[in-house]
Amino acid sequence: MRQNLSVKPIGGSTLALAEPQQPQRFLFVTLGHIESDFYERVGGRLAERGHAVAHITVSRRAAMLISSRGFTAYCLADRVRALPAAIDVQAEVERIAQTYDTPTFRDIYRTDFVCDGRPEQWAIERAVKHVLALESIFDEWSPDILVPEVGNETVRIASHLIALKRGVRTLFLFYTIFPAPLRLYVDHMQGPIADPKDVRPLMSEESARVEKFVADFLRRDKPIRDYRSSRVTPHRTRMLARHFVVRTLWDADNEYLRPLQWALGLVRERTRSVVAERLYDAAPTDRPYVYFPLHMTDDYKLKRLIPDCADQLAIIAQVARALPQGYDLVVKEHPLSIGRNPLTMLHRLRRMRNVRLVPPRSSSHALIAGAQAVAVISSTVGLEALLQEKPVLTIGRPFYAGFGVTVDLDGPVGIREAVPELLRFRPDHVRIREFLHAAMERCYPGAPVLIDRGDKNARELARSLELAATAMAMTAAPARSTADRRR
Repeated sequence: MRQNLSVKPIGGSTLALAEPQQPQRFLFVTLGHIESDFYERVGGRLAERGHAVAHITVSRRAAMLISSRGFTAYCLADRVRALPAAIDVQAEVERIAQTYDTPTFRDIYRTDFVCDGRPEQWAIERAVKHVLALESIFDEWSPDILVPEVGNETVRIASHLIALKRGVRTLFLFYTIFPAPLRLYVDHMQGPIADPKDVRPLMSEESARVEKFVADFLRRDKPIRDYRSSRVTPHRTRMLARHFVVRTLWDADNEYLRPLQWALGLVRERTRSVVAERLYDAAPTDRPYVYFPLHMTDDYKLKRLIPDCADQLAIIAQVARALPQGYDLVVKEHPLSIGRNPLTMLHRLRRMRNVRLVPPRSSSHALIAGAQAVAVISSTVGLEALLQEKPVLTIGRPFYAGFGVTVDLDGPVGIREAVPELLRFRPDHVRIREFLHAAMERCYPGAPVLIDRGDKNARELARSLELAATAMAMTAAPARSTADRRR
């Protein structure tokens, strides 16, 4: 069984930056452009502190820019081109499946949207070449720590598998609602945010810190991610022009750089968001209800970590049917999904008898406040509901499940029995505060690139990565040799 996967900061909530025991070798994995630029700045801060830093990026243009600033950068496409012309693909598929911690070889590429609609053999050969190219980079760089942005792309999945096999620690970056909002997980993306033994009675100053966080968060009454907009803006116009230029001059073989599809996607989102307005119900006022926030349909959690929860409509139907007579299930789209959910999906929600689809810009805080309970798959909304001491049902074991403050299911099985239990459940105020304190103690300053790409955040994130690396080094086995890392 996997242990708690988060890494505890040195010095607890003080987050004092300790001097590293020894320089670490960091390897960042990015797709390109904004990602690569931001993590190049993060890596630059780590290099200033004496660490060695390298980057793998899909974009040739991004690799060129990183290299021009004096850092080591590998363009994945160029490494793929440098592979031998004759590759025994089937033999490599068998070797890779036997070597790495993956249920099947197909799992390496199954969630990569680039493979959608492509022949299976094309996706297999592409994944094999990705793994071979990445293995050669790991051989050359011999990293101690891998930092991939969380995502479904083959390059991220394959680099993680190689790191696991070679004993290279992987740091996954997640964003939370806490004052220090960075949740760092080591080697795996799923697991509790803290060890249950860390949930303990609080001293007065600790309790005051938690109460201040709760009051400040509820006072702000805004989502932790901004609402998605599909409006045409000067920034997006410049971005589109840049994408076309970069693809024409440098990145013609970059499968993730699709400027035309990106522009057409924005048009579709804009059209959907306008048409969908007539499908929304008014905010609930007359009947008791349970609140259910939708996930993003292409979210990595649903596609990779808990695929048995990917059919959100089926789960919603089960929760709605399990509610007592006279109860509604109020459903709201994710702030980043506005215009992205198919209209057929929204129509199906509307046809469910006791389901009410409310406008996506409705206040989630207000919906939580008015609800009898909250049901989530793995949404942070469940954690937000604990701040208002609402009963919460988790379906899919998010990081705040299993601490005695929520009703928990591993997946959709058991919803019929869990919903009545949810409506009877009364979370304990003291236990919630103790859990919140333990969770806050596990978090760091900084945020992933999609939250904040500014220089200040790059500095904070670099400090936190170094802090985490130092914390791991202080509790790790003796340092591995270069030969060990290459096995």
